[in-house]
Amino acid sequence: MAINFLNNVNFNSIQSENIVIENFATDILAGNGVSGQIYWNTTSEELRGWDGNAGAWVSIGSDNDVLTFAGGSGGNQTVLLKNQTFSVAGTTNQIVTTGSAQTITLSFPTSGVTLPNGSVATTQASTDDSAKVATTAFVKTAVAASDTLAEVLAIGNTTSGTNIAVTSSDDITFVDNSKAIFGSGGDLEIFHSGAGSFISEVGNGSLYIQGESEVRIGNPLPANAAGEIYARFLSNSYSALYFNNTERIRTTNTGVQFVNGTISDNAGNLGATGQYLASNGTVLAWTAIPIDPNEKYTLPVTAIAGNNAEVSLTGSTDGVVSTVNFIGTTSRIALTSNDQNNGSITIDFPDDVTIVDDLTVGGIIVQQQNSLGDPVEKNTFAAILNMNNNKVENVKTGTLGTDGVNLAQVEALVAGLGSFQGGYNAATNSPALSGSSNVAVGNGDFYVVTNPGTLFTKVLEVGDFIFANTNIPANSSPAESDYIFVISDANIAGAGATDSGTQKGVAGFDSANFTVSANGWVQIKPLSRLNGRKQTLNDGGSAAPATSPVTRTFLNGLTTFEIDLADDDLFGTGALAEDVTVEVMQDASPYQTVYADVTRSGSASMSIIFSGNVAVDTYRVLLEYV
Repeated sequence: MAINFLNNVNFNSIQSENIVIENFATDILAGNGVSGQIYWNTTSEELRGWDGNAGAWVSIGSDNDVLTFAGGSGGNQTVLLKNQTFSVAGTTNQIVTTGSAQTITLSFPTSGVTLPNGSVATTQASTDDSAKVATTAFVKTAVAASDTLAEVLAIGNTTSGTNIAVTSSDDITFVDNSKAIFGSGGDLEIFHSGAGSFISEVGNGSLYIQGESEVRIGNPLPANAAGEIYARFLSNSYSALYFNNTERIRTTNTGVQFVNGTISDNAGNLGATGQYLASNGTVLAWTAIPIDPNEKYTLPVTAIAGNNAEVSLTGSTDGVVSTVNFIGTTSRIALTSNDQNNGSITIDFPDDVTIVDDLTVGGIIVQQQNSLGDPVEKNTFAAILNMNNNKVENVKTGTLGTDGVNLAQVEALVAGLGSFQGGYNAATNSPALSGSSNVAVGNGDFYVVTNPGTLFTKVLEVGDFIFANTNIPANSSPAESDYIFVISDANIAGAGATDSGTQKGVAGFDSANFTVSANGWVQIKPLSRLNGRKQTLNDGGSAAPATSPVTRTFLNGLTTFEIDLADDDLFGTGALAEDVTVEVMQDASPYQTVYADVTRSGSASMSIIFSGNVAVDTYRVLLEYV
């Protein structure tokens, strides 16, 4: 990072101390420059400058920058560098200079030249002075990290063939657990484990065993030879399962056919006529077919001795299968009969009847008692009466403290008392207190404003009350006059152009920056800098909990102090870094202004960046929100 100067910097003939030239590892990282621009190459450890004519970076003052051939007699040459000179001593026809460009031609003696590693370069022919070095050739044994069969077979192969042909007398042998693997992902494996043989699809695909006309599974199965068959699968025909080489189950175009055998339960039993196999929860067993569920019964009533009756249960196929007897007493169970088979039974109960278990009645219960007699007859319940979400109708108006009351009586008792209905969002009219979709509000009911806004012509703030001064039905488009508004002035503070034109609330103000009149009018003091802050560059933001809005990091030779301008100790929620000016200065005397790199985010983050490892509490910033 660097300070971006948009104009030339004039040092006015004063010294620039401890300057380090810009560092890059390569010309590419340095990018394109302008004439006169320089940088230090950290790879070659040299100073390089931009050649405007060549449009490239060139070395400046390095030892191997320029070679100057000084010439000489007898084949000798002197090479001049910036700071060094070395000479090449030659003999006739060995080092030769030609022309004004000072070209050097090197030739080697016929006896050869000894290279630094001890190898000898011998002259191929005395006529052309060409030299060669004896080498050893090596055959590349690996084409790639995982070679294909064609690549392996092609190495040293003069026939150009890349297939493997196995004759009738040859085998390819895989030892136990050695696998033949097929597919790019090694999905298909064929191997013998020592205990068994396996054909495995280990990938995400399916394993297909295919035959043009038939697939057989058995042991052994040589072509056209007898063997034990386990299963057969014929193309466009049936599939069959075998037991001990005998076909037992065959598929057909309509289902399954049992061949050469019968169906039995798990014990081998065939069952009786009319039975079927069904599970009993453990095994399959033969089960008798149940009686027709559509069996119909008639219930003829027959009088018997005394005041008793008998009902015979007669099936349409099995005759009388059971009887029900009603043993009655006078006026309790009475029987009338016609020809002994078409009578009726009347059942009467004594005054008190106790029902021990549940009583379910599908019709209407009509209860008739003398409520005016002496004693008065009353129904009593020893437990909770559950109406199952049904109404109790025609409830008499209660008069005693223990009496039940009806809805009209309740509404009359509570009318005008008023009850808290909850909060009201005046910005969204929720719940709807105006308009054609308003909610129902009872006389005296009230809401408390939780979000400011306007209802009808009333400007409402948080804490204001809204009372209904009449019963307001739902969807009735109420008027403003149907409500009473109580302005509570519970807002923190008001804002306005004048004292009298500003709605005031309850608030406290900083006396260093504000003046407050006796009636609550607040004004900013002259010369107050409400938007100014100062902050030491520390690392309190890394503490838990944070003790300051500043977080320090050191990375790649740069120290960064990131400041959260939206922190309550600075400018608070909504602050934007783009609106804040900053000055960096020492945190101790003499408090000199320093220049660091300052970056601002699109939100509330500002970064102060220094070269090198800068400790906390060394500098501070002066911030102003504009």
